[in-house]
Amino acid sequence: MDRADARDGEWLGMINRWIGIATLGLMLSVNAALLMRDVLPDWLAGEPPESRALQLGPGDELNVQFGIYDRERHCIGHSWTRSTRSGDLVSVRHRTVIKAPHLPVDTELKAVRIDTHLNFHEDVGLDELRVHVFGLGVTIKLEGEFYLPDDFACKWQVGERRGKFQLPAHATRAMGDVIRPFESLTGLYVGRSWRLELLNPLSGIIPDWGARNMMTDGVLVRVARMEEVVHHGAPVQAFVLETEKLRAWVTLDGRVIRQEFDLPLLGTLTLVDEPYDDALRQQELREAMPR
Repeated sequence: MDRADARDGEWLGMINRWIGIATLGLMLSVNAALLMRDVLPDWLAGEPPESRALQLGPGDELNVQFGIYDRERHCIGHSWTRSTRSGDLVSVRHRTVIKAPHLPVDTELKAVRIDTHLNFHEDVGLDELRVHVFGLGVTIKLEGEFYLPDDFACKWQVGERRGKFQLPAHATRAMGDVIRPFESLTGLYVGRSWRLELLNPLSGIIPDWGARNMMTDGVLVRVARMEEVVHHGAPVQAFVLETEKLRAWVTLDGRVIRQEFDLPLLGTLTLVDEPYDDALRQQELREAMPR
């Protein structure tokens, strides 16, 4: 082999080594990016922020109302929450009404009603859960109760079908439902993240869903940024919360003013914070209650 061939061989070997190094570096960069995107947030997920309801003083009451709007900005229902404290117990009652014409079901009622009752105890967190859905033509119930040392046992009924499942109690520290994921959140800051368990009280709409869809998989919530939004005609500074399928805007004092998410069969929904109207609440609840 002459000297020119030797030099060519050296150059070829050097090029191959640099290609190998570049390929390895690219693989490491891609894996690091995937780790940062898919794994690290779960590792860094911390304690969920506390709701304003859990900060109530003895005898205090907190009332919240959301309007529910579809993609075309038609109001298809409302959701109300009344929270009260008595001693060490905080009682949170959610009542959601969705007008029947906007649901893929046959019902003699003007609306479908979802009642959710949660009791929180200072020592254990969520102590009791009850969900009851009216207007779908079948019984839909979910009941859960805390048991020492760290179990939250649930039983469900959809029509004639019944079943049970169990959650670790720590998984109930942040819980919402797919129609109203967030209620109020305090102590937020950009970068904070936590896991949120979601109930699906409308699982009875689709035959054969049963328990496997009554409780969805937990989702990772992240406070992505702050931005100025217009709420009821006025500019408001708000934290932007993001998960894979929903976004929410929360004021600095913890009030959730807007939520956007997608639901099977119902499509894209938007919840907007509204002034509490007790007369409207009583009227719509009566229309959605079986005689």
